[in-house]
Amino acid sequence: MSPLLLSASGLTVRFGGLIAVNEATLEVTEGEIHGLIGPNGAGKTTFFNALSGLVATASGRVELAGVDITALAPHDRASLGMRRTFQSVQLIPQFTVLENILIGLHDQIREPVWRSLFSWSGRSRAEDLAQQQVLDIVRMLGIEGALFRVPAELTFVEQRLAEIARALVSRPKIVMLDEPAAGLSPSEVTALNQLLRRLRNDWNLTIILVEHVLSLVLDVSDRVTVLDRGKVISRGTPQQVSSDPQVKIAYLGDDDHA
Repeated sequence: MSPLLLSASGLTVRFGGLIAVNEATLEVTEGEIHGLIGPNGAGKTTFFNALSGLVATASGRVELAGVDITALAPHDRASLGMRRTFQSVQLIPQFTVLENILIGLHDQIREPVWRSLFSWSGRSRAEDLAQQQVLDIVRMLGIEGALFRVPAELTFVEQRLAEIARALVSRPKIVMLDEPAAGLSPSEVTALNQLLRRLRNDWNLTIILVEHVLSLVLDVSDRVTVLDRGKVISRGTPQQVSSDPQVKIAYLGDDDHA
């Protein structure tokens, strides 16, 4: 059994009188792909935002590698090894792919590293390492040819991969992917499936995956947590949750559906 890496207990998020996340719990072990699913309006993204510090919690506790991060700002959580992507691609439009990816190293190098990375002399050891980290990740993702282009010049898939590269370049402990398959074709979803498996198997990277493409989640995840109306209604292996009557009711509205 791998050690517990991320845990959330009793996590509640309120927006005025609306309870968006209701005492939700989550346990993610080191080196696993953990799917987070639920019907529209289930509270998945709000839960994601609470885990990463983008929204305040009314109650509950979040721990990363045994450290209480409940009160930490998103950049502090990032410094501890938590990185994420977003539903809509959030690249800085005037920056090249290289510059956007290097933002992921902001906590490792304190100066504008892209300035020195264009030069082949006078770089520090940290800057040399940053360059190698960028090259390694873009080669793995197949976007090395896009390094000096701006987002408007990229295909949607290239933009999505550039954002994933930014989340991965610092070699985090855990990466949280918010609907990475949105807008992808079936063949592109298959390629994403293979990428996630490679990151888990070769990097021992821990991944939390929020996704509406259930076929991807159920195929690639080691374990799955299901939310409905802000509450966790099921958790277990993909086979266990997909056969859970409560999950069928949440998605189909009728437990007589198969």
